[in-house]
Amino acid sequence: MARYEVDRLIQDMSKKEGLIGRVIDTPSDVFEEYGLTPPERTALLEGTPQALASIGVHPILQMHYLMYKNPEMATHVSIKDYSDMLKGGA
Repeated sequence: MARYEVDRLIQDMSKKEGLIGRVIDTPSDVFEEYGLTPPERTALLEGTPQALASIGVHPILQMHYLMYKNPEMATHVSIKDYSDMLKGGA
């Protein structure tokens, strides 16, 4: 299970105007504000399902985070494709 701070950041990205842009443009500042640990920062910067899983991010929040950082992903990824990614596929 991810720490509350990680979950809160990902959830806040859909609630707080401008936060997605800040995470993309100045992630270290945002990560500092949320009190994230070095491993959490590294995983969020890497942004892969495997990296996010390594810090305990729930699969639904992983999908949200990936789509916030890569909005075009929503038009290319199905739930099956995402499930395959979680299992280490393409």
